[in-house]
Amino acid sequence: MRFRLEPWRAIDFSIFARIARDPDVMRYITGGVPWTDDEIRGFIRRQMKYHARHGFCLWRIVRRQDGALLGFCGLQPLELDGRREVEIGWWLAKRHWKRGLATEAARRALGRTFAGEKLRKVVAIAMPENTASRRIMHKIGLRYHRQTRRRGFRVVCYSGAARFLG
Repeated sequence: MRFRLEPWRAIDFSIFARIARDPDVMRYITGGVPWTDDEIRGFIRRQMKYHARHGFCLWRIVRRQDGALLGFCGLQPLELDGRREVEIGWWLAKRHWKRGLATEAARRALGRTFAGEKLRKVVAIAMPENTASRRIMHKIGLRYHRQTRRRGFRVVCYSGAARFLG
């Protein structure tokens, strides 16, 4: 295995900030606008809270050999069109793109989550032009469901029954 999925720690701020401030990484998240320090800290706090409460979160992807942070992948609660959903999501530092890491991490996150949870359905969202994420959604068994808006951006929503994913 190339990496581990691990919970967040407050000390992860500085290393994660490099990813969340990269305009290329943020291109399909915020239209390229880097996150502020408060947004980064808030994200880490939410993930720590989700993990404590639900046993899952958007886990850190940590390289097995040296503990380097590669990005994150996992599940989190999502409010979408007035409905409560569970979303699978991922980000990788740019230098780790196009290596199959996000697909591998998504499959592992799904397996890890469903081993202990009774989730029926998972969704994923992406800007329509984010073809890399849309390919990952297909690879893990999600199917196109609809188009909507999220935080001022047009997004496509994919979904799948939990038992068929991974």
